[in-house]
Amino acid sequence: MTILLLLTLTGTPLLAQDGDDMMDRVSFSVKAMQGAQYFRTDFPGEPPTDQAEPGFQRVRYNLEVSADLHERISLFVDLGHEPNDFGTGGDSFSPAVDYVALDFLLSDEYTVRLGTPVTGPFNFRGYSDGAATQGNPLIGNSPIDFITAQTGVALIGNLEGGFGFDLTVTSPTFYETFTPGTGFSLIGKARYATSTYGVGAAVMKVTSQQRSNTITSWIRGDGENYSIPGFGPNSRLTHAYLNPGIAPLVLHVDGMFKSSLLEGDVWGGISTEQYSFATGANGTSAFVPNPGLSGGAVVVEEDSQMLFAGATLTLNATEEFFIAGRVSYADNASDWADDLDETSLLRIQGGFGIRFLDKALLKLEFVSQDEGINSPGQVGDNWYAVSTELSVTL
Repeated sequence: MTILLLLTLTGTPLLAQDGDDMMDRVSFSVKAMQGAQYFRTDFPGEPPTDQAEPGFQRVRYNLEVSADLHERISLFVDLGHEPNDFGTGGDSFSPAVDYVALDFLLSDEYTVRLGTPVTGPFNFRGYSDGAATQGNPLIGNSPIDFITAQTGVALIGNLEGGFGFDLTVTSPTFYETFTPGTGFSLIGKARYATSTYGVGAAVMKVTSQQRSNTITSWIRGDGENYSIPGFGPNSRLTHAYLNPGIAPLVLHVDGMFKSSLLEGDVWGGISTEQYSFATGANGTSAFVPNPGLSGGAVVVEEDSQMLFAGATLTLNATEEFFIAGRVSYADNASDWADDLDETSLLRIQGGFGIRFLDKALLKLEFVSQDEGINSPGQVGDNWYAVSTELSVTL
């Protein structure tokens, strides 16, 4: 790959000549967001276990830098403050390099991207990440979004006629590790799209071995802008979590349609793995849907499987006002779950957005998540929230 890049790039003169204005090749953008929420669970007992006071969330911000280093080399860096993304400390992930893309343009159709290529199976749908929320018509993401930005390399193709593909190889963790058995995340995506509709498919596979103690980060999704009473700001706990994440396989299909009035997308798939969580000495007691609710679960060699599907619909009533809704569903379809009750998770989101002053977006959302006792849900009971979010982008 390195030899190919050198042969392709060396024949092209540099853009940066003496006297060039650097600011013509470097640009900056800023995003900021703050939200407020009211959150309630069905846990029995007194507040704050089952109910929290309404309150404001920590502000999120992103500083983005774009640079044209060469007519075939560009760099994008996102410095972000995302208190909802990792850990339980209030200052976790604050600030940090959230996303980096170093792009080498091989031709008009093919690009090699180094850095932290965004890893996700869906082709058409936007999502909320820190202060970058305006691509998502709702406030929360889907609980079945397998999305993250790990370190690696991607080959991106945008071909004539609306066809495109991404081939990505990353580390399965956010951290540098060369422990034997760590393996890689392998992601392949293909799509066809016009201005009005599109279809796509994806395969995601991790090659880790259990001895590496590596749990791939994308199996638990990205941090959401919900804060659960009693759980701290780590809102990855709202994500569906069934496969342990050592060597999962995800098969995914999606589609979209768009008009001046309506925009929508649908997706679905299966995630499977040769491992499951179980309780008891050496995992001999019972299989469980996730470790957070079991208290001391271990990983055993037994297949786990989750079926999932979802859909989003947005009605653009005017250029400034829209109404949106999303339904997400996941089911514990493991063989060992055949005799268990309440194996499904269902999230329903509904809300509206108001755009104003060209740069600002105000959103209001109601969200309800039903979690069966043997579902992939991690909170452990049904929960509900009303949240609002004001974001600006420059």
